[in-house]
Amino acid sequence: MDAALLHRSLKSVVPDVSTAPVADLEPMFSSIDLVRGAPLLTQGDRWRWALLIERGLVRMHFVRRDGREFNKNFFAEGALVCPITPAMWNAPSLFGITCIEASRVWRCDEALFRDALQRHGVWPPLQRELLERLLTGKLQREHDLLALDGRRRYEAFCQRFPALAERVPLVHLATYLGLTDVSLSRLRRRPDAP
Repeated sequence: MDAALLHRSLKSVVPDVSTAPVADLEPMFSSIDLVRGAPLLTQGDRWRWALLIERGLVRMHFVRRDGREFNKNFFAEGALVCPITPAMWNAPSLFGITCIEASRVWRCDEALFRDALQRHGVWPPLQRELLERLLTGKLQREHDLLALDGRRRYEAFCQRFPALAERVPLVHLATYLGLTDVSLSRLRRRPDAP
């Protein structure tokens, strides 16, 4: 594993993290190369891994009983994605995680990951910051879905996440924005679209 990648990812969440937890964690990670569409977590399975994306793009999504999927979030290079609450690491997952692009992902057993960070005093601030980001993101998304029309939701996404707006396929972006792929396609074609 590239220790620098792990350290940068941890520092993006906990800026004052030292290299000591990285040294402990590095040998616990193994890489997997995945094709587009490959699952990292299937809805209903227990979330067993802390994930670090070296290359590629993944999505968190819900699958309804009728098989339709709704995207919850997107993660690209450098993102650390891990279960952060007891319900996430003990209960069947309420969502899945799937590759949107061919990806290289490093993974570590989630309990070992948590224990190593706990020994270095890093788990509480990492968990707190990830929970804060999750809550802030959910509130913003709920606001956008309830208060903005489709065009404004798309524009807001493009402003907040310009790199993702270019990479996420239309069908996945549409479900995230609460639109159909046809209506999002129309918004993108209009000259006043971002």
